Amino acid sequence: MKLFRNKDQPKTRQARQRQPGQLGSRVSSTIPYSEPNRITRTDVNGQGRDRNALRQMETINEITISKFRAWSVLSGLVIVLLALIVGLSISSRANVIIIQPPGFNYLPHSVSQYQQSTATAIDSSIFNRFKPTISSADIASALTQKYPEIAYAAVTVPLFGFTPTVHIQLSKPVLIYTAGDGSSYLVNDNGLIITDAQSVQANELKGLPRVNSVSSISLKDRQVLAPQSVIFIETVAQALAVKKIQISKMNLVPMAEELDVYPAGVPYYIKFNLHQTDALSQVGTYLAAVATLQQQNITPSQYIDVQLDGRAYYK
Repeated sequence: MKLFRNKDQPKTRQARQRQPGQLGSRVSSTIPYSEPNRITRTDVNGQGRDRNALRQMETINEITISKFRAWSVLSGLVIVLLALIVGLSISSRANVIIIQPPGFNYLPHSVSQYQQSTATAIDSSIFNRFKPTISSADIASALTQKYPEIAYAAVTVPLFGFTPTVHIQLSKPVLIYTAGDGSSYLVNDNGLIITDAQSVQANELKGLPRVNSVSSISLKDRQVLAPQSVIFIETVAQALAVKKIQISKMNLVPMAEELDVYPAGVPYYIKFNLHQTDALSQVGTYLAAVATLQQQNITPSQYIDVQLDGRAYYK
């Protein structure tokens, strides 16, 4: 059966009674609402500040890394430079090797004295402490000037290592010089005293010419003969030895360029002129005079003078 509502009857709405715990179709209270993917202006500004801070941190890190790399390179260069300096440096204490002349064995000074003098020569210049700038010639010259017994000195620098080596060649004695006080010394070809005769074995002195002087000497000035005088005396002694003429002694006349040679077995001596460098010529003049005198059965009682060129006088 269908019911019809009277259209003229006013519409009435019964209030629906709300049950406890039951939600209505409308919510009168405000419920917070958030959208996870929604970015507000505040969030955008915050993220901007974070990005700037991140960029600043990255810039600081890059600068720190660059500085670290620069310091690493600089430290490496410093280490290489120090290693190079150390590798090229030289110790002032050198190894000294003494080379004796043939037939002789003498040592006027100890090896430690030569080492100390070498160290002094090296330390005299900062450039001598490095391999590329060391002056070997100056060091050798300093040694030869201080020690007249040194014929020459050679300084060698090792390719690896710090200790240089000094080779010292000692002079060969060429004659024995006896001073006025009776002390005897060995003299080299430069006329310099290199050591005293007592420091050498007696068998090593055989064959050396002996020259006597009435003058006293000072060891501070070791130059007792001029080099040309040494050559002259050696030449006379060798030339007479070739003719089988033995020499008992040779005297230097003070204040005069005169050498008096006393042949063994005859009552006279021979006057030579040291100022004239041609010793062989004077020896030849003497030999010719002796031959002439022998033919005449004449024997000089005092001397034969050959100081003038090509002339001989006797008494």
